[in-house]
Amino acid sequence: MEYKIYSKLYRLTPSSYREWVRRYLIYANLSFSPVWYVGFSLLYGIILASISILLYLFSIIQSGYLIPLFILIFFLFEVFTHSILIVRADSRTRFVEEIIPDFLRLLSSNIRSGFTIDKALLLSARPEFGHLEREIKHAAKETLSGESSENALKQMVDKFNSKSLRRSINLLAEGVLRGGNLPNLLDNLAEDLRQVKVMRKEVKAIVMMYVIFIFFAAGVGAPLLYAVSGFLVTSMGEIGGEIETGPMPGNVPFMDFRITEIDPGFLNTYSMLAILITSIFGGMLIGLVQEGSERAGLKFIPILLLISLTIYFISKSALAGIFGGVF
Repeated sequence: MEYKIYSKLYRLTPSSYREWVRRYLIYANLSFSPVWYVGFSLLYGIILASISILLYLFSIIQSGYLIPLFILIFFLFEVFTHSILIVRADSRTRFVEEIIPDFLRLLSSNIRSGFTIDKALLLSARPEFGHLEREIKHAAKETLSGESSENALKQMVDKFNSKSLRRSINLLAEGVLRGGNLPNLLDNLAEDLRQVKVMRKEVKAIVMMYVIFIFFAAGVGAPLLYAVSGFLVTSMGEIGGEIETGPMPGNVPFMDFRITEIDPGFLNTYSMLAILITSIFGGMLIGLVQEGSERAGLKFIPILLLISLTIYFISKSALAGIFGGVF
């Protein structure tokens, strides 16, 4: 019954989204079927978001907050479930890209020793290559069983979301097909990838100040300002409520004024939503600056959000404790 619901929800989603989930399940090395993963994510997202209906029925929130809270909870759950795929896939990609030069050098050495490409691949599968070891062994066995080395190598590439691995394997497959000097080709590839890795580390060191600034602005500065501004607005509203206002002497109409009362609950909700949005885009911006990809910043979002909310509530409590007796 549950799987039927998953299947119906899966069919309601666009084909491009289903293809994205299928590919990232492979990249993340997860054995779940796309139907199960999409159905689980949507169904339990709806169930979890239904908490907002209970909060409304028990008069904990007002009717105006019901739909926004439902959408927010559902959205956050979907972001969480899909971030798992992206973060896990990117983690495997980074690990593989670190060891590609070593793999290419080892493969080159085995070919220089006189082994054929299939035997060289099998001997190049080392335990220290981690995720890549199993795929190398699989490609080598496919080649030994009669599959062309080009197809076997390209099947290996499809298991990782790595441009470096894809380009390296495509060049290797082209070299095998055209009968080129494979050892020299592999050595040159390994050296180029090593230089790219060194340059990336240098770029990371250069942009570290920007990363620190973004992290401080999103994680410390923004929640502190929201706490201070919320406290000031609430305090001024309380002071204004105690002042009797009315027409100015002489009954000058344009000199009449009123103190607008602002709901502290609204300010608190607005501040937390703003902190959430700032943390999401701040984390993505850090990933873009540091790694060159917004997806790389997804792992920073929970950290930023936790730090931001902690500083926000601590600042609110501290301001209320220090200045509460003054206003």
